[in-house]
Amino acid sequence: MNLDLHQHPVAHQQNIDLSQLPANELIRRGSLRMEKCELKEAGRYFEMALEQSKSKHDLRGISDSLAHLLRYSSEIGNEVALQRWANELEIVLAHKSDKDSNQMHSPNVWYCRGIVAFRNAQFKKAQILFHRFWRELEKEENEGNVYAEPLLRLKAQAFLALSLVAIAQGKSKRARYFGEVILKYAEVERPRGILTSTYLMLLRLAERASDTALAKHWLQKAFAESVTEHNWHHYLYVLYGYARVYRIEQDFVQARFYLDLLEKAVVQDEFKNLRLEIAEERVKLNLNRVDLEIDLNRSVLRTREGEINLRRQHLLIEIIHQLAVAHEHRDDEASKLGLSKQEIIEKVWKENYNPEAHDGKLYYNINRIRKLLETDQKKPVYLLNWRQGYRLAPELKVRIIQGEK
Repeated sequence: MNLDLHQHPVAHQQNIDLSQLPANELIRRGSLRMEKCELKEAGRYFEMALEQSKSKHDLRGISDSLAHLLRYSSEIGNEVALQRWANELEIVLAHKSDKDSNQMHSPNVWYCRGIVAFRNAQFKKAQILFHRFWRELEKEENEGNVYAEPLLRLKAQAFLALSLVAIAQGKSKRARYFGEVILKYAEVERPRGILTSTYLMLLRLAERASDTALAKHWLQKAFAESVTEHNWHHYLYVLYGYARVYRIEQDFVQARFYLDLLEKAVVQDEFKNLRLEIAEERVKLNLNRVDLEIDLNRSVLRTREGEINLRRQHLLIEIIHQLAVAHEHRDDEASKLGLSKQEIIEKVWKENYNPEAHDGKLYYNINRIRKLLETDQKKPVYLLNWRQGYRLAPELKVRIIQGEK
């Protein structure tokens, strides 16, 4: 990548010669750009940090810069760059480090290599690398070395990484234990970025247990923390979490709302990985989708287009309800087509059918329903005429909520 520091927008605005900044400051600024979702800028900062470290023969700065470039390339889904930085890092790691703090490998190397292995579903390898990251941190602590980031924050980061591996390996109790350990420290010290990541990890555990109330609890905490820190990268994953939880709750309107919102925010090429996850979530949503949901508890209809409130309109929701009951029992040949006018009057009005007395009021209420349901009443897609009565369109997926949800 051709980096013209004099044309760098941040350098121009602040009148700062970025080439004079130390590598750890460039990495810090790059990490902040990641939080702000300015991913291209983040990549530039990390590459500048690498060039700065190479010019000063700073092995630690080189390895730390490469580690961030590895994570950055993995995040944006750039496989070519990922392989390039991975190869360069292996060459650097082959260089024997010594006691000089500038000639020691950064512990962050092992963490970022673990993240790459984790994204490639190499969970055992990731676990080994994260354990190595932990051991290197302990070594630094014992030797009293000064590191750019607080050591406790990095240890929390190691625990968080190990918890993600545990979830991937189906070891929920271990992941929960790691999460509890992190929160005891992080909710007091509030290290930047750790709390939101931990809440999102605990969200995954709640999702696995189908505990949507607990999942929303962690989402609310993650939302508040990401907004407080102005960490918009984490905020995107909070939106993604809401989409998943609402799908599990089968609130498909809300799930689609969050996916649509998220999709509008990640149009740049740098969000390749997240866009792939959104596409996979849409597939799951479509497999579980409901075209028409009849919530008798709240007197609400939910369609592909939105929500319709039918409170105080008992007749309308009961007509739809009875047609949906017939629709659900389509294995019965006699009922798979719909209900006759006589059947609707008997089931809804609880009266013996009399065409002169009942046809007018039935037509009137069917038209009211269609005005609410159909986008184009001349081409109905929900409520269809059928011989001597009505039916729901045969291809509709219908769900009735009654009693406890």
